[in-house]
Amino acid sequence: MPKKKKEIIEERVEEVKTGSIENLDNEEIVEEPSVLDADKVDESLDEAPLIDEDILDEVIDEIVVSDEEAIKKISNAEKKRLEEEKKAMGNRWIPKTKLGKMVANGEITHISQILNKGLRIMEPEIVDVLLPELTDQNNQEVLNINMVQRMTDSGRKVRFSVMVVIGNRNGYVGIGKAKAKEVGPAIRKAINNAKLNIIQVKRGCGSWECKCGTAHTVPFRVNGKASSVKVTLIPAPNGLGLAVGGVGKKILALAGIKDVWSKTDGQTQTTVNFANAVMDALYQTNTISAQERDIKAIGIVTGNTN
Repeated sequence: MPKKKKEIIEERVEEVKTGSIENLDNEEIVEEPSVLDADKVDESLDEAPLIDEDILDEVIDEIVVSDEEAIKKISNAEKKRLEEEKKAMGNRWIPKTKLGKMVANGEITHISQILNKGLRIMEPEIVDVLLPELTDQNNQEVLNINMVQRMTDSGRKVRFSVMVVIGNRNGYVGIGKAKAKEVGPAIRKAINNAKLNIIQVKRGCGSWECKCGTAHTVPFRVNGKASSVKVTLIPAPNGLGLAVGGVGKKILALAGIKDVWSKTDGQTQTTVNFANAVMDALYQTNTISAQERDIKAIGIVTGNTN
C-alpha cells in the first residue's frame, strides 16, 4: 500500500536527523481527503465580522473618485495628443472650395486672376497665400469698436462689434465687420471677413495740376454711397496728401492712394457708413473704362504695380 503523507513526513524528519536521506522519488504520496463539516462552516460564517456600512461607502467613494481621476487623466492625455498633432500639422491649409484647391495646386498664382473674373472668395486662406503681406499688423487697422447689448430672459447679453480694414498699400484693400463676446475674437473674425471682401483699386495721376504719370491718386472722379453718407474722391496733385476724414485716410492709405481731394455729405460721423461709402467709391474705379491712350497718359494701374 502507498504510504500516507504523514508517515512519509515523519520518516523524512528522522532521516534528516540521522543524516541518511533516501530517495523518495518513486514513492507515492496520497493525501487524505478532507471532509468539511457543514455545521463548522456555518459557525465560522456566523462568527465572521460584518463590514461597517460607512466604511463600505467610503471605499465606494474612493473607487468612484479614482475612476473619475483616471478619466480626467485620459481626457487630458487625449487633449495633449490632439494639440501635439495640431502643432505637428502647423498652419497647413486644407482647401474646401474649388477655388481654394486651384490656389493650393498653383493653378492660380495672382489675386487679379480671381477678381477680374468676379469669382467669390469663400476662404480667407486664399488671400493669405496670394497676398501674404496682409498678415502683417502694419497693414491692418481697426476702424470701430462698439459694444452692443441684447436683453434676454436671463439678463443682458453683451457683445462687441468691430470693423477692420486691411490692405497691402499697393492696390488691394478690404473691409470687414464681425461680432463676438470679446474684443480679440471679434477683431480676428473681422480680419477674416475683410479678406473675403478684398477688392482691387485703380490708381493713376488724374489731376490736371500734376500729370506726373505715377499711380499716386485716383485716376478720375468717383462717387460712393452708404446709407445717408455720400463721398466723392477727386484726383489731387502729387504731395498734397489725403484731404479726407480720419477713417477715410486709413482706408485710402492701405489702398495705396497717397493724394486725394474729397467731398462728403450726410452723417459722416457714423464710422461704419463713412467707411462703406469710401470703399464703394474705391470700387467704382473698376467700373469706369478708359481708352488706351488715356491709360498711358494718366498712368492707370489696376491692383498691384509690381
